[in-house]
Amino acid sequence: MSLKPIDLTGGKSVYCFNQHQMDQARNMLNEESDSGKKIREAVARLEKDYSRNEQATIAFTIIEHLNESSEF
Repeated sequence: MSLKPIDLTGGKSVYCFNQHQMDQARNMLNEESDSGKKIREAVARLEKDYSRNEQATIAFTIIEHLNESSEF
């Protein structure tokens, strides 16, 4: 049974990310450091082991948990 993909573009906006945040995340992903390596490995595992819908659900869940446990 094929599941309908989660639409990542439609609906009410819940969380907003600015370009600076995306750039910082991309820089951290690509930097030659222990953190960069761990992040690349985690992303590779997620992309290998989980469907697109599962990856989206994991991403949304992590964002929600980070928002709820905000240290600001």
